[in-house]
Amino acid sequence: MLHAMRTALVSWTSGAACAALLLSACASKPRQPPPNLYPTPAPYATQPGAYPQQPYPQQPGTVPPSPTALPGPPAPAPPPAATPLPPVAAPATYDPINAVDITFLRGRAQAVLGELVANLPAAQQQRVQGIPLIPDTEVGEVNAFAACTERGKAVMAISDGMLDISAHLAQARAIDEIFGLRKVDEYIAFVARTQRPDSPVVRPAPGFFDPAQSVDPRKVQRQHQLLDEQIAFVLGHELAHHYLGHLPCTAGGAVTLSEVNRVLADAVPLFNQPNEAAADAAGVNNVLTTGSRRQGYRFTEGGALLTMQFFGGVDQLSPLDILFGFERSHPPPAGRTVVIQQTANAFRMTGGQGLPILSF
Repeated sequence: MLHAMRTALVSWTSGAACAALLLSACASKPRQPPPNLYPTPAPYATQPGAYPQQPYPQQPGTVPPSPTALPGPPAPAPPPAATPLPPVAAPATYDPINAVDITFLRGRAQAVLGELVANLPAAQQQRVQGIPLIPDTEVGEVNAFAACTERGKAVMAISDGMLDISAHLAQARAIDEIFGLRKVDEYIAFVARTQRPDSPVVRPAPGFFDPAQSVDPRKVQRQHQLLDEQIAFVLGHELAHHYLGHLPCTAGGAVTLSEVNRVLADAVPLFNQPNEAAADAAGVNNVLTTGSRRQGYRFTEGGALLTMQFFGGVDQLSPLDILFGFERSHPPPAGRTVVIQQTANAFRMTGGQGLPILSF
């Protein structure tokens, strides 16, 4: 045991001596400060609209940088002024389509009709130039038609009910496209379930369209395009009845209030099915030609197909045989949809010439 204790004492003495030697060596060599690899950067130049740069207050007891610190790299140049971003469109606080403003909708119908007439071939344009468009205010009427007055003047009409439905369809389709919903189907089902013949056109309850989505600027812009596109097909169809010779009158010009009232009171003329198909085809050609010449949004057949989707859906879902009277004088929506699609395809395949429209 004595031998073991002696061995441990020697070992401890040697370790202590080594530790003392190391401490002596470390104390004999002065420590140099590390190079200043991360110097304090120069403050950025204040950009317009940026928060002002304020120096941080020096805390008590802080040590200023050592004068022996190595100089760092030069301060970076101030960043270039940022390119201003385009302004974000603010939500629409009011939109006439959201409000179903009938005065505005009638104005859009008149403006779209003017575009359609201006883009017809010269001979057809001459036959319909100056034909007045009159509003049909009859409660529950959902229609548009071409007619002649008792004195042989050509007129056209579109009902407030048709414009009301077109405004709701435009809103619903715009929401579906932007937010991935199915509001068109919901709106069609609502009308089929609640509308009754010769009654005011039903409107969804508040909240049917999400208020935040309704004022989204993308949705508002898109619904204006869709509204005009629907109106263009409806009026393009009726305009074609005049220039294709389906009616005996071609003279335009103003009509008196009494003439207007008699036209609106009379039953809508019954056109034969081939004439209706011809008017659909001619109307689609007119819509697409007009669209190809526009500076802004270019009309497609989408508005026509949306209109047919509505009436076809109502026919299938309504418990009534005939909900809207005009359907008695027009082919079923499914057949008209085929004519619209084939006409649009032919228009594109022929470079905008379209196929000859036969009149019967």
